[in-house]
Amino acid sequence: MKDPRFWSVVLAGAWFLVGLGVGVAVSERQDNPSPLASYADSISRVFELSEPRRRVLLQLLDEYESQRDEIRRRHESNTRDAMEPELRALDAAVESRIRDTILPPSQRDLYDELGRPLAQVAAR
Repeated sequence: MKDPRFWSVVLAGAWFLVGLGVGVAVSERQDNPSPLASYADSISRVFELSEPRRRVLLQLLDEYESQRDEIRRRHESNTRDAMEPELRALDAAVESRIRDTILPPSQRDLYDELGRPLAQVAAR
């Protein structure tokens, strides 16, 4: 049997690696500060805002960010809706080429039974 100190070192190393992994995972999950936070810091510093005014500024910037996000979501939705007919046409054209030119005639019935596999895969 090996020296007990050897196993102590091995165990300590294993715990170190576990701690390192947990630390990396936690640091990646923490939210990055808003780009507006540095803007608020700059405004607060340059104009020497009191704490109550700084809180109002931060609240205003939070509302601003929420409203910008809502505008982005709304327009992304419109863009996705506008793209949908083109995407369906592209799916159909590529599926037709796969079915009619790549697959041998004996395999086309099976392809048809699968339904629109390309559209299902691309939607993920």
